[in-house]
Amino acid sequence: MIIVIALLLEASILKYVNDKNAHRTSKVLLDRVITVLDKNDESRNELIESLKDDYIVRAKAVSYMIDADPAVEYDVKELQKIAKLMAVDEIHLFDDQGTIYSGSAPRYFGYNFDSGTQMEYFKPMLKDKSLTMCQDVTPNTAEGKKMMYAITWNEDGTKMLQVELSQRDFSMK
Repeated sequence: MIIVIALLLEASILKYVNDKNAHRTSKVLLDRVITVLDKNDESRNELIESLKDDYIVRAKAVSYMIDADPAVEYDVKELQKIAKLMAVDEIHLFDDQGTIYSGSAPRYFGYNFDSGTQMEYFKPMLKDKSLTMCQDVTPNTAEGKKMMYAITWNEDGTKMLQVELSQRDFSMK
């Protein structure tokens, strides 16, 4: 009887110790997972900021190209070629009132900063020509497709140039 009680006591002690070790191990592993997830979020946020910087550079480069050769400003085919060269899906040119008047996709001509929530984001550009903006991935006004837009004023402040990239280009969200 004493042996049975001793064995039961030993089994209980071993179970308690094993449960405590399993709990501690689980907590350590959970802490590691949380740390990895936090680092992934940081990396994702850094990547998004890097992409935004890159898209702003592309918008500025396209703006410089158009300023250098004004003949392409209204030439849809040439703007489509520039879009392909710059690895953007579309180029939109806005007048100083925030209306698309030209670009690589004529179906959007006439849209303006009052056409929808996605486009309203850029309204501050009308008051401050020193701004250059890049939007997070957002459904576009026309079709609700997830897009990212970067926009800048040209050198002389007469028009804004926007480049658009669809979600397939940055599948992070």
